[in-house]
Amino acid sequence: MNIRKLVSIMLIIATVVLLTLYNYERYLKSFSQSPSDEWSRDMKIASRDFNRGTYIFSNNGKIYVALPKMNKIELIDISNPSKILIKDIDINGIDESNVKEINYCNGRLYIVKNNMLMSVDIDGSNHVNYGIKVDGFKIVDDKLITFNSGEVNVYKISNDKLVLASSISKIKNVKEIDAEKINGKLYIGLLTGINYDRSIYLLMYESGRWSNLKPVYNVSVSSFSDIKNLKIAYDGGIYLFYNVTSKSDSTLKYIYYNDSKMLKVQPKNVAINVDGIGTADDVGDFDVLESGTNVYTVSSVGIELTNFGTTPIKSTEIIYSKWKNGKIESSKLATRTRTWAGMPKICSTKYGNFITWIESDGFGKYDVYASSTTYVYKNVLNKVRPIDKQYALSTLIQKSAVSLLIGLILVLALSLPAYVWFVMIMLFEPKRFKNDSIFSFYIGTIVYMIMKYFFYPPHSVKMSLDAVFGSYSLIVIPFIFTLISLGFVKIYYGKGKFNSNFGAFSFMVIIDAILTNLFYGPFFT
Repeated sequence: MNIRKLVSIMLIIATVVLLTLYNYERYLKSFSQSPSDEWSRDMKIASRDFNRGTYIFSNNGKIYVALPKMNKIELIDISNPSKILIKDIDINGIDESNVKEINYCNGRLYIVKNNMLMSVDIDGSNHVNYGIKVDGFKIVDDKLITFNSGEVNVYKISNDKLVLASSISKIKNVKEIDAEKINGKLYIGLLTGINYDRSIYLLMYESGRWSNLKPVYNVSVSSFSDIKNLKIAYDGGIYLFYNVTSKSDSTLKYIYYNDSKMLKVQPKNVAINVDGIGTADDVGDFDVLESGTNVYTVSSVGIELTNFGTTPIKSTEIIYSKWKNGKIESSKLATRTRTWAGMPKICSTKYGNFITWIESDGFGKYDVYASSTTYVYKNVLNKVRPIDKQYALSTLIQKSAVSLLIGLILVLALSLPAYVWFVMIMLFEPKRFKNDSIFSFYIGTIVYMIMKYFFYPPHSVKMSLDAVFGSYSLIVIPFIFTLISLGFVKIYYGKGKFNSNFGAFSFMVIIDAILTNLFYGPFFT
């Protein structure tokens, strides 16, 4: 083999390797990307047996997750993703099935176990069982608000003691509660219901006096639908968020009052348009955070995500939305699970925000994940992981094999008119176009390039390619690799005419098919 042929073969191999590495890097970048510029990648922090949210709170600059286990509460410090610390708070008789709710206030965890209220210091000391039967509760500053089917009670928290400040029994059949302190007044949201009738209340409490005791919204549900997850927020106006669920989907609705007069306002559907991705649907479980003059929601929603080299996948992700004056200002991905993420919870610190959520682990088990907007989370988690490399490599092999197999067949089919030209030259031997004439070769090449321009790649690949590189690529790319392949053939055979136009053209088509389809490989579906 002379040096010219060796150089040609080495150039072909180098080009194939470069295209392969280029695709691999694109796959790797896609699989290792963070959900958005604002949020870090996720980290598994625990496992649980029930499809429930995981309580998250801040204490002395640390972020903790409280997770009930058999005869204990696991207190997980997730402040630093490089150093997850777990501390057990022993509580006899407690487990995940009988703990309905956990809240934190002034160094103590308040827990509803079997509908009975109790508390314990986060260092595990000073257990107190209050003997108060509750269906749920909410803590705002030093007030603990409880409810059951017959009454709503407001307690003042004094160290480990609860002092009853006021109660109201005019509102029955309470199902959910939320509360918020706004302009010095305690606003208490109630969701009530009996049979198919549901009502939403927004009570006001101040210095033992209750007001606004009429429902702000009444609605009927059916055996296939219901209302849940009532939450209050404030950004200068008052929000009442809630989910409307059915067997097939879920919708997030809200009522917004831009002043304190509580004029009658009809609920609105929440439409979430995720920046740079598109519109989300099926808005499920959510949580609310107030920070500065804005309200933020984290919602579990259905959305279609696309990775480089993969078909769009419909998944359920956590979306982080910024609200102001009753409208969404922006929405960004907070997760990129490509599967299902639900039951989000959010907490704020001076360093940034934290969220937790659960993902199904199969067989009735769930994994608890966390992510954050803080620098330390981004610095540690926004890196390439071994699993990213595995996904990138397996996708590269799969896509390359498919594109080379299918693409080679299609390219050979497109080259048939050029082969017909060469056969006609061999059979009829026209004076101006000899079989070994370089002009005959160029005419065959031009015929092949025209066919390739109009009919290759397939329509689905063109659409994917256009979305990534722009429409100019549909004009330029079909010619680029053919000209590169022609150059390799010229190097291999040398200057002047070829010994066999038929053989040289076949060599060029094979090289062109390999290079072209390696480039198009990620876009084959």
